[in-house]
Amino acid sequence: MIRSYTLAGACLPCLLFAVPASAQDDATPAPNRDTTATKAQGIGPAETGDIIVTALKRPQALQDVPASVSILSADLLRRLNAQDFSRVADSVPGLAFATTGPGNAQYIIRGIGGVGFVQSPTTGVYLDETPLQTRALRGFSQPDPQLFDVARVEVLRGPQGMLFGSSSMGGLVRIVTNQPDATRTAALGQASVSTITDGGTSWDAKAMLNLPIVRDTLALRVSGGIGKQGGWIDDLRPTTGDLTENAGTSAVRKDVNWTRTDTVRVALRWNTTATLTITPSLVWQDTHSNADRPHSDVTFGKRARLMARYEDTFAKDAFVIGSLLIENRFDAIGGFTLSSNSSWLDRRNRLSFDVTAFDSPIVEDIVGPDPGGKLFPTPLEDFGRTKQVTQEVRAVSDGPGRLHYVLGALYRDLHQDSGRTITVANLFGVAAPLPLGAGNPAVIQDTTVRFRESEIAAFGELTYAVVPKVQVAAGARLFAYRQREASRRYGIGGVAGGDLAYDYDERNRENGVTPRVTLSYAPSRAATLYASYSQGFRTGGVNAPVTDDICSVAERRAAGIPDIPPSYDSDRTDNYEIGAKTSLWGGRVRVNGAAYAIDWKQYQQAFQTACGINNATTVSFTVNAGRVRSRGGELELTVSPIHGLDLHAGGSFTDATYRNDVPNLFLPAGSRVLDVPRWLWNVRGNYEAKLTDDLTGSVFVAARHVGASNSGFGEGEVLPRPAYTLVDASAGATMRGGLGIDLFVTNLFDAVPVFGQEFTTSPGNTTATSYFSYLVGPPRTVGIRLTKAL
Repeated sequence: MIRSYTLAGACLPCLLFAVPASAQDDATPAPNRDTTATKAQGIGPAETGDIIVTALKRPQALQDVPASVSILSADLLRRLNAQDFSRVADSVPGLAFATTGPGNAQYIIRGIGGVGFVQSPTTGVYLDETPLQTRALRGFSQPDPQLFDVARVEVLRGPQGMLFGSSSMGGLVRIVTNQPDATRTAALGQASVSTITDGGTSWDAKAMLNLPIVRDTLALRVSGGIGKQGGWIDDLRPTTGDLTENAGTSAVRKDVNWTRTDTVRVALRWNTTATLTITPSLVWQDTHSNADRPHSDVTFGKRARLMARYEDTFAKDAFVIGSLLIENRFDAIGGFTLSSNSSWLDRRNRLSFDVTAFDSPIVEDIVGPDPGGKLFPTPLEDFGRTKQVTQEVRAVSDGPGRLHYVLGALYRDLHQDSGRTITVANLFGVAAPLPLGAGNPAVIQDTTVRFRESEIAAFGELTYAVVPKVQVAAGARLFAYRQREASRRYGIGGVAGGDLAYDYDERNRENGVTPRVTLSYAPSRAATLYASYSQGFRTGGVNAPVTDDICSVAERRAAGIPDIPPSYDSDRTDNYEIGAKTSLWGGRVRVNGAAYAIDWKQYQQAFQTACGINNATTVSFTVNAGRVRSRGGELELTVSPIHGLDLHAGGSFTDATYRNDVPNLFLPAGSRVLDVPRWLWNVRGNYEAKLTDDLTGSVFVAARHVGASNSGFGEGEVLPRPAYTLVDASAGATMRGGLGIDLFVTNLFDAVPVFGQEFTTSPGNTTATSYFSYLVGPPRTVGIRLTKAL
């Protein structure tokens, strides 16, 4: 076990209550964090007014924040039919993403990412005050909460290591939920049904209830829903090595990649005094995907939307997120708000792959081929559990004066347990479990891994108004972390008596400092100019030993390969940025832009070398050896020319390249970073007008373009990800009583977006052309949505 750090402020929630009653009664009430009060439901300034964000851990008007920030409002998310953030990530300038399926999206901001799914992420993801990002675990990255009953999504571009800590090297995605409101009762119901071109049917039903229990003092908010995303991938179900054996027959299983998601969120807000607020909340979500990935095997082409599986596959992802937020405002020393957020994440994953094409030959080498010429079905099952506890305490000044500050401390404890089992499901007609005794090939591999990480940090930033229009901000984060990883892997025969491949227990520790400096100038109330330097980082890790079955002792000595490769350290980004935010014609026109240069040094790169007879075996482990350079910029324009019409356009250019050779991908220096397109752009417009005294109509159109990039799985083959453009549209009407109806279409022109590449289980024989498959998005989807608000 890792010896846990102690944090002196961990019990600070108790101290927040130790405030004299007179001081509480005289102070200014703590601000209500429910952003529905700001009417930030649209996409243009005429609707939103001054959008208040908390991106930098203090309430600020969006146009005053000296950083590159994009906002996706609740209304925009609804119009885009966004169930989770991965559905709309490509609507944000500077943000690219790759995915291998539900629960495993990799967000890449400003080109910082695309190096692999095995290390810690490079983009932070928060649900309110709770960090969700953890080290990738057995096919899953961070949780992806449903975007129902949220106020907005904030996307911060550029490293956020000073305020948000590790894994925010490129930027941060923050989902801000609606909070309980003790002043009014409110309810919302929503249901939709849609059909996918050449695919299945999707549906969902969602509801929200906001209930004041004690008016102005205590309120409860409950929201949740159930839903199913229809499938669009067909499974050929081959029985031999012929990939096309069942093409055009009833053996084809239709639309196998459907996904079912259930979610509930409960929050209680208690305004105990005029200054003290306590908000506990709990989120539960359960997702079941009938196929492990939305594969379309390269053999058939991406538009065919076909895959070949010998075994059923699935992905299950269930998590609970709990938090306790306590906020208390004080008038002392100019006025400040002291807050404590205690949060925990408990997540369980199971993922089943079909690896028959790869592992059936291993079984044949031991027991001989099947007399009928069939392959031995070999499913692989990954499982994992992640438990993370986070405690953050911070003080934020909110009074008048030239000096403002954010001061805080954090404690984080991460436990991850995972495993992998590869079995033979059927041997000569005998189904599992196979009673073949110790050392039998029924278990081809059995692996367990235990990972522990504890981190403490202290951070602070001071902002000083040198003159009324010029501010200088400087801050730093001091952090220290410890890691321990223990693993055991068995080879053929697994725990039933097979060979022990390895059994290791390694430790790692590190500390460091992450700074940020910002200079901002506001020549008028309608403009802000800024320049900044910031750093980001992510934690390091340990390597597994190089075992004899991969490379013998003699071969390791001859090649200079260590028995146990050393631990690797954190890697860092240095960001140099300038930006401007302007508002014209009373806020009807807003233009925000930024340009940046990022240097990513000593990134965690897979080092690969050859071993064995004729160098036939590859040995790979992680080292701090890489360098990436990213240059680019973002621009966003919002215009409201007439009442009811809101227009938006945004785009970005990202030139992110490896400055060194990448051996495991056979990429020379100067190659573009994987999964990072140079160009992204989006345009959208919404028009809303009164049709009658009791009826309001609206029309919405949005288009987004993602440029071409490259994708790779890390096995020496890099495949192109073609550019794509998606167009969505909707038209609706809302009655005076709160009943609304929307007709919507996503992917109007039935494009085939490729979100990544991955190994396929195709047998690679004469009927198959590649071991890879496309990971494709859904085809055109047409649907109807009913909404009733009370």
